[in-house]
Amino acid sequence: MTGSATPETTVILSSFLKRLEGLEEIVRIVMSHYRMSARFTFRGSSETNVLMDFTKSPAQVSIENGTTAGTVYAAIDGDIMHEVFLDRKKAGVAVGRRELLLKGPVIAFSKIIPLFDIAPVLYREHLADIGYGNFSRQVGTALSKEDIMSGQVFKGDPIPLVEMSGLEKFGSKVINGLAYGMGYLVGLLRYRLFKKLSLFGVLSEMSRGLEAATPPEVKDA
Repeated sequence: MTGSATPETTVILSSFLKRLEGLEEIVRIVMSHYRMSARFTFRGSSETNVLMDFTKSPAQVSIENGTTAGTVYAAIDGDIMHEVFLDRKKAGVAVGRRELLLKGPVIAFSKIIPLFDIAPVLYREHLADIGYGNFSRQVGTALSKEDIMSGQVFKGDPIPLVEMSGLEKFGSKVINGLAYGMGYLVGLLRYRLFKKLSLFGVLSEMSRGLEAATPPEVKDA
């Protein structure tokens, strides 16, 4: 990358979790609508604390000083969490090696652990959006730490690092519209017709489909 130094993994991880605000309904489904908060401490040359508060609506993800207690607490080195989110290391292995330290009720952790199942696809997309290494959509394009953490660059939406052609802009709008329609249709089926349908199962299969369509060179970037 050129134009700015590579942001620390603690910054990248924090901004990734912040983007989950824009996916609130999906995150709530993955967490079985369990109302809880989770505080993550990412350690590195600079320590970053992130509080994911899903006890209220709308949910709020904030970068804070780490003094706010969460229902559960997790502390891990930023570089190791980076590997976990890329699915290069399993969270269970990190826990067994005491690289990932957990504190809080077991039932609460059982609700948030499924997030690790869908994290790799979303995290790779986040790395592409901020122009990180070989994940970048365009060589030489990158965002600085200040850009990533400003809160003004993106609010849950893709970061427009590259200029889209007219056809690409049109295609993007069409695909986004289809995605909305599919989500609405699934919601109607779940709440009005097939009330025993598992939305988590639907999202899990969508995640698997995205993973299957991801080229090997992207996974190994």
